[in-house]
Amino acid sequence: MRKIIPKYLKNLEALGIDIKKLRFLKRKELIQKFGEEEFKVLETIGKTIREGRWKGSIKTRYLLEDLKDIFGDNLPEEVREILKEETIDSLTLHYLKRKYKDGWNLASPEELDRLFIDVLRKGRYVFEQIGGRYLIVSENLLYIAVVEPPNTKITLFSWKRYFSSYED
Repeated sequence: MRKIIPKYLKNLEALGIDIKKLRFLKRKELIQKFGEEEFKVLETIGKTIREGRWKGSIKTRYLLEDLKDIFGDNLPEEVREILKEETIDSLTLHYLKRKYKDGWNLASPEELDRLFIDVLRKGRYVFEQIGGRYLIVSENLLYIAVVEPPNTKITLFSWKRYFSSYED
């Protein structure tokens, strides 16, 4: 049964929605049930959980300049090892920024990705930003995950760092 479930249902299941009750509904019926915009948001977030990737890469020299402002020439060993590469992927970039610039207690890029997925699954609010990106605010109001449809993870950050109050 698992292998023949349509992708749109797998995307909803990734969000924690019990699809046993929905499996005989066609996509059109689900759009009617949830509303077109709501279904699009659910499908995008579910697809990001299932297939999502971190968008792009960056030349390490830009990150080095950024981190040298904090550490000078005393870069942590983990950073030095990563910076030996000419470019790094977006997940590693955001991991290093969150750990070393923002002071998050992260053990690995995979831990940041798991935290990102947790925010997507338990998100409390979803806002649409200019350009079609979605901002998903975590259940505990600590994090904002940024997703670009159809399934790209952009970043995860602490809203308190960027806004003085939740009303902002």
